[in-house]
Amino acid sequence: MGLGVTVIVLIAVAGFSGPRWTLIIAGALSAWFLLALAVIHISSGRGRDAVRRAYIATFGWGNWI
Repeated sequence: MGLGVTVIVLIAVAGFSGPRWTLIIAGALSAWFLLALAVIHISSGRGRDAVRRAYIATFGWGNWI
């Protein structure tokens, strides 16, 4: 759910302020996801489990909406 809300917000931001802020926000979220994936992969996660845990760390807030 968090990823879906993020995509909707990015579309709204693109509509109101153009591609600059959309790319900045998308880049920040991508960097956060890759950082979480790297930390989880280094610590103990492997394969799909690492991706799942990084997704939850990045977009898990959507469960509380």
